[in-house]
Amino acid sequence: MKTCAMFLTLLITPVFALYNGNPSQPDMPEIGLWISNDNWWGFKLGYEWDYTFEKRIKVEDRRSSVRERFDTYCTRKNEGTLIFNVSDRFEVYGKLGSMKLDLSQRATNTVKLDYHTDNQFLWGIGGRIILVYWEEMVMGVNALYSGSYMHMSEILENGTPRKTSGARFKYSEWQIGVSFSREIGIFNPYLGLAYSSLNSSLYNIPHDPTFSTVISDEDLETREPFILLLGIGLTKGRNVSVNLESRLVGEKAMSLTGNIRF
Repeated sequence: MKTCAMFLTLLITPVFALYNGNPSQPDMPEIGLWISNDNWWGFKLGYEWDYTFEKRIKVEDRRSSVRERFDTYCTRKNEGTLIFNVSDRFEVYGKLGSMKLDLSQRATNTVKLDYHTDNQFLWGIGGRIILVYWEEMVMGVNALYSGSYMHMSEILENGTPRKTSGARFKYSEWQIGVSFSREIGIFNPYLGLAYSSLNSSLYNIPHDPTFSTVISDEDLETREPFILLLGIGLTKGRNVSVNLESRLVGEKAMSLTGNIRF
């Protein structure tokens, strides 16, 4: 219980990619509502909430005179997941939902640019596999991709609205991670390391004659791709499981997920 308390303390503190998930997740939960455990396959339906407080990003290839670093990158995601499970060892999944983005940049010493979107369509695909069992220890690998094409709902220069017609943000991010978990009663705490790559674009920002700042199209990437993640899962072998995760280094984020097995 001391180990679980330590993980919970770390998780409820806002700490520093995409949601990775518990390496034991292909085996969580073990029992389904209708499909027999004797079958080699199964389905899960889930919900995922993800809040990225801060992500360190920069301009990939500078084509304008603005500074390359962005001060703020904040996203809020809500997604439904459909998971196909194979022998409680391997899973492939798809995700559909919405994403909201807040982005800001100090273009010069006297100019601050803020970009905002409403909740817009988001999709993703991925897979995870349990590679090794060591009694109550598990080693797993997770890989996933997430993408969206978003319309800018608001652009502010020093707090004053600019034109937004045609402005877009193309969100594209993939990640691969390795993590280790240990079963402690009904808890499955885990620790892992992931590599995340953000390949996104800010483009079609219209020229506004009211302002002197000209915003060029920019390709964006992560400044720190490696991510340390901590998490804890909760299941009693029934048809429902819950997982809480925080990610460290490169971004500050937290995710909460729940799955029901059929």
